[in-house]
Amino acid sequence: MDALPDFVKLTEAFGHVGMRIDKPADVEGALREAMRLKDRLVFMDFITDQTENVWPMVKAGKGLTEMLLGSEDL
Repeated sequence: MDALPDFVKLTEAFGHVGMRIDKPADVEGALREAMRLKDRLVFMDFITDQTENVWPMVKAGKGLTEMLLGSEDL
């Protein structure tokens, strides 16, 4: 998915706060910072390994009512 826009820059262009989190060790600190900004809209872009399954998941061509909640649904 290399053709996606830079969501952090796009968020900031509209005057909001954008955060990109690309290391698991940075998640807790980023969440704390976002919660501290109570008066601001915060968009968080979590970068994950492309081989990881991220839950919940909607398979291609399926509807939201067919959402998979975990590996037991595969």
